[in-house]
Amino acid sequence: MSFLPRIVITFLGVLTPTLAAGAAGDSSVRISELPPELAALLVPPSPWGVSSRVETSFGFKDNLLLSSTAEERSSFIRGSAELVVLRLPTGAFDYSMLTEVRGTRYFAGEATKHDARAYLFSEIGWKPRKTLRFSFPVIGYYRDEVIDQSDTDFRRDLTAIKVGGVNMGPAVRWTFHPDWWLEAQGGVERKRFRVGSNDSDIGEGALRLGWKPSERVKLRFTAERRWRDYDSRLGLTSAGRELDQRLKVAERRGEVRVDFTWDRSGKWSSSLRSGAFDYRDNASGFLNYGQFFVSHELEWNGGPWLVRLGASARRAAYDVQKVGFGSPPPLIREDFDADLLVERKISKCWTVLAKFIWERSRSNDHLSSYVMNEGLLGLRWNWDK
Repeated sequence: MSFLPRIVITFLGVLTPTLAAGAAGDSSVRISELPPELAALLVPPSPWGVSSRVETSFGFKDNLLLSSTAEERSSFIRGSAELVVLRLPTGAFDYSMLTEVRGTRYFAGEATKHDARAYLFSEIGWKPRKTLRFSFPVIGYYRDEVIDQSDTDFRRDLTAIKVGGVNMGPAVRWTFHPDWWLEAQGGVERKRFRVGSNDSDIGEGALRLGWKPSERVKLRFTAERRWRDYDSRLGLTSAGRELDQRLKVAERRGEVRVDFTWDRSGKWSSSLRSGAFDYRDNASGFLNYGQFFVSHELEWNGGPWLVRLGASARRAAYDVQKVGFGSPPPLIREDFDADLLVERKISKCWTVLAKFIWERSRSNDHLSSYVMNEGLLGLRWNWDK
């Protein structure tokens, strides 16, 4: 170590107790009286952190409406913005907030010219003990898009979906062992559509168990239950006709998630999720179905480069709905998707990226089947404080 840094370190070691005493009124020395460069070193860092990013991209999508009969293709321009605010837990309390907005403009779309999404997550946490944490998350969302819900080959049924909602509810997490934690959460949600026919109130409860058997492996087990009461939507008979009965739905979901880091440097990581979903109505069971799903994501983060590959598959089998005439089979629907993201950081603030998305829905009812491909090139600007 050179001579000058030794002097500075020795000076700070002598001066720090003096400043502390001055703060208590025992000395006239104040941080504000020091040179700005030295004062900046002595002021404790702020517990607040803020980061934001703005992204713009240009791409092409070959099925704007997710339609099986009348695909619309178009190039597009997309923009998004994200803001993250964090308050580190200097005491018993912490806070986090994430907000994101995204809009897409289609140049050649006929039935739709744009879509838009917005998302807000806010959570305040309280940790009275090292092993116990209470939190209260609030989630708000909005979605505006048009999809094809045609039920015949001869008539197009294009639905403009404009929906917004708020979800909130308390959660408590207990870390009863260094490698184990248990979390319980309850919540309520209000979902509103612009048309109003699917407006509903939702109640939910969830129980999660986490286990970390090693530094490179994490497991999480989740069980969820939801109750959905519609404001005006009616239940259906086994033939699909409306009943004079307001629709109510019960949903159950179970999931196992495994996060794995392939090497000690953290460059390679993966996440595997698998589970089942059950949907039940209070009428004839026309809407009832059971679903199995699996998804996997693999990521490589090598300095300026980041590559992420994801894929998922879902299979739903309906109990009452049939396809065809006579003695038809039950309705089956299978959904597959995959996406590839490649990023290259070109400076501290700027990143270029390319992304490809593929979706396929396959069913024994051909009107429920479609294929969609989307590709884009983009540029992102990041800012952190």
